[in-house]
Amino acid sequence: MTFTELDSNIAHTGRRSLATRLVFALADCLDARITGIDLDDFEQLSGYNRTNIRAAASSLKDAGVIDIVYYRESSEGGNRTPLTESAGNRWAKQHYRLSEAVILLLHRA
Repeated sequence: MTFTELDSNIAHTGRRSLATRLVFALADCLDARITGIDLDDFEQLSGYNRTNIRAAASSLKDAGVIDIVYYRESSEGGNRTPLTESAGNRWAKQHYRLSEAVILLLHRA
């Protein structure tokens, strides 16, 4: 992926400022050696509406910019159970991370 392609993919979300903020937040996570950010945390950090975040994230995922990992938290000690997809499960939570293509573009490993 090139920076021009990344910019085009961000613009294609229809929510450029939100999508840019998510990509930049994920790049900051990598710099801090954190694999990504949860939807709840990004919502609180950014102030954006959850529905808009999910829509932008879905578009970025389809474009190969980010990966979305779904999980369920257990009530016992906050353990996470990874799910392959949300499968309509209203209790599934989203975790975002940059795709390998974007990590390589940013030269962060």
